Amino acid sequence: MKEGSTMIKDQGSIEEITRAILELAKEGPIPPERQLAERIGVNRYLLRKALGALRSEKKIPRSQPRNTASKGLTNRRKITNKTSPAELWEVRLLLEPEIARLAATRGTPTEIEEIISAHALSEPAVFDRAKDDRFHRAIAVASHNILAAYLLEQIMDLTWDETFRTRLPAYTNETGWQHHERIVEAIRERRAAEAEEAMRDHLVAILKWLNGGSETPRMNGK
Repeated sequence: MKEGSTMIKDQGSIEEITRAILELAKEGPIPPERQLAERIGVNRYLLRKALGALRSEKKIPRSQPRNTASKGLTNRRKITNKTSPAELWEVRLLLEPEIARLAATRGTPTEIEEIISAHALSEPAVFDRAKDDRFHRAIAVASHNILAAYLLEQIMDLTWDETFRTRLPAYTNETGWQHHERIVEAIRERRAAEAEEAMRDHLVAILKWLNGGSETPRMNGK
């Protein structure tokens, strides 16, 4: 099989991705996630769903050798030690409003339904980190911009670092749920400019909190 022959156009379905993984598995050990995502041409959110399905069906081993795992962890730790929560949100502010605009324009009905479902899991008075993570990643998938989704995934991964979390200010009663509500409504109605504005308002409010401002979303670390 020639290099790149398993590339999938426009992200593809989970079924297409699993078929591509199985084709690569015939050649030898499956590459690490990042290399596999680049080889197939999909983002890691969809890739993980496909890998999970294959592993649960025992079509591929549950774990794969990852010689670069320790190096990747070391590099992430170096970045985590040098950056700050405010810097991270500044980068998200550069990326995510445009990602939300693209999601409203390009998202398929299924992808938009996933955004709606992710938001429906959250509660107005409680911030849950995993549910928030799922919501933002679902929007990135719907943007159909592989590089943007990849970059956002790297940034989001940093927020799970416990050392990084200790640098956040004191939590407050605001969760950002209403911002998510606006984002969902705009994307569902295909109002791209409003989706972009709502995402920007959401991230600016968090950035103000990180910088000691008045709009202070609560993050309880769940």
